[in-house]
Amino acid sequence: MRLMILDQKKLPTNTTTQYHAIHRWFNFIAGFSPEFVWNCCEKANLDDDSKILDPFAGCGTTLVEACKHGLRCFGYEPNPFFCRITQGKLPFKNCLESLEKIEYILLNGFKNPQEISILPDAPFKFLTQLFDRQTLSSLLGAREVLFKSDFKNSELAFLILSKVLDLCSHSQTDGIYKAPTSKKQSKTPESALKYILDILRKDLLIFQENDFKSLVSLFEHSSENMSEIEKDTISLIVTSPPYLNNFDYAEMTRMYLYFWGIANSWSEITNQVRSKLVVNTTTALKGHKDKQDIYRETIPSILYTELDDIVYKLQEERKIRAGKKEYNLLVYPYFFQMTQILKECYRVMKRNAYINIMIADSALYGIHISTPQYLEVILQKIGFREIKCKFIRKRGHRWLLEKRDGSQIGLGEYHLEALK
Repeated sequence: MRLMILDQKKLPTNTTTQYHAIHRWFNFIAGFSPEFVWNCCEKANLDDDSKILDPFAGCGTTLVEACKHGLRCFGYEPNPFFCRITQGKLPFKNCLESLEKIEYILLNGFKNPQEISILPDAPFKFLTQLFDRQTLSSLLGAREVLFKSDFKNSELAFLILSKVLDLCSHSQTDGIYKAPTSKKQSKTPESALKYILDILRKDLLIFQENDFKSLVSLFEHSSENMSEIEKDTISLIVTSPPYLNNFDYAEMTRMYLYFWGIANSWSEITNQVRSKLVVNTTTALKGHKDKQDIYRETIPSILYTELDDIVYKLQEERKIRAGKKEYNLLVYPYFFQMTQILKECYRVMKRNAYINIMIADSALYGIHISTPQYLEVILQKIGFREIKCKFIRKRGHRWLLEKRDGSQIGLGEYHLEALK
């Protein structure tokens, strides 16, 4: 499973991860390819002492790819589910032996189903739409046996059962805009477990002598504060922040958050997950509505005219739209947080280190938001140099046609590159 030479249109997608060991264990609908990470690494001319950072670690594509090449790396991921998944994708010595024990525990759990009535109201209502009751009962049995075992804190076991969960759902779980009633082929818990364990065993035979965990420092909080990393120590940053497109990354993980008991209601998802993420969706506005002026003042003043105009247009559109979405309140918080994160990136980077950002523009209520260009300005004001913004591919055409108002300017994904 070697890295492939890709058409650049595939660089900002996770479609090739299925061909790569470890990357394929668990993936998210958003993300970029391992090839993109390694392209950035090769250009940076890294050595054995180099350190890589991803301030939006997600499911760990940057971190896993760095580990495969023996590089020390750092990541930040405030979503507790994704943070544990990424930890689970970091093999350690004797990992194969742990698989045998985890398999025994989960199979035992499937044979000792739990009553689904133990679920709180919101998880019960949601999860019973995604699974038949017998399957859900078996999965809860596996969760219960795991919680009582020596592997209750194992990120690897967490990843495996989460993947089994995904494979056992009879509903589409790969996109938040698909209704729970949309059907897909599902597996039994036993066959799903065999499927994922076969993949893990095959991959671990390649990396069984590696200790990825010793190479990675992953922090479960926002990268607005990266105090764990000393200044002038990072050799390369490869990342992709949330797009300003009202995509709810917390909602995307609701099945897992409810199953694991990380959150037991919509409000708990907001308080425990959404509140920690970069504000890019109206469902995450709690605590931000009254701080608009404060956020605006922290953004480079050169952007005021354009951002103020966007906010005004979104306010006007909201008055005539049935949904009354508060898109106008997303703009200042988003660019405030991105400014803070990019300042932190600049602080921790070495002189002549590269930052690589995969990002996209957006259209909310048909109002075009040139996020890549605005981030380019922010990078320049912070002190970055030799900034390049390369168009990678068109995006969003299906949404424009089927679901949303598009802008007169086509949407695309871009590779922002800059040097400290």
